Amino acid sequence: MTCTFATTCWENDWRHILLTPDYLRVKMIQNHCHPFQERLLIINNVRNLNEVIAAAQQHVNTGTLTRYLIANEYVERAFAFFHLKRNDFPNDWVYYNALGPLVAIFVLQTDYLLYHTGDVFLEKPVNWISSSIALMKKRPQIEVANLIWNRQLGEVKRESYKKSWNFFFAKEGFSDQQFLVKKSTFRAPIYGEIREDSHHYPRGDVFEKRVFSFLKNRNCERIICRRGSYTHENIK
Repeated sequence: MTCTFATTCWENDWRHILLTPDYLRVKMIQNHCHPFQERLLIINNVRNLNEVIAAAQQHVNTGTLTRYLIANEYVERAFAFFHLKRNDFPNDWVYYNALGPLVAIFVLQTDYLLYHTGDVFLEKPVNWISSSIALMKKRPQIEVANLIWNRQLGEVKRESYKKSWNFFFAKEGFSDQQFLVKKSTFRAPIYGEIREDSHHYPRGDVFEKRVFSFLKNRNCERIICRRGSYTHENIK
């Protein structure tokens, strides 16, 4: 099954993602130990677009990225496809937070998508994607996979209801920090549902809240791979 890697950059993190040696190539992509058919960058809200494009093109030239896209050039088509409107997002932060993953999902050409934010990386190699996809194919109720977050094994155990040799299993929870999902489910107008018990997500009706609500309304599950962790560090 084919899989795309995608991430988003914006004004406060594009220099770190695109100009820090080996950050994008190794820590964000290569350490997943998977032959991604596409490696995609979504350029979101930045001040000097030409400067960011030039930096992104260098990564295309070296083969780290297969392409980059400008989020604003796709937003109208993506929102129409997903049955969303600009006023579904109450402020700019919520809007731009959703725009990156929604555009990545809208343009997705492979069977699966691994998306994570630009401030998420792997400190060392973890071979987890192929086994996660295999289990997701075997058990259709599993819609999301991710690694342990920030080495918080205790928190993962509390959120899970069982474990196997390689995975923890959870019946709720979703984070846009990192998610591996199926195109067949996520490239569809599923982002209009808001549950009353989803308000633990901050800052309004964010992308995470919408996905959480959709998944929980259908009793979907997610798996957390026990064999590795990602690191999330806010980029100032």
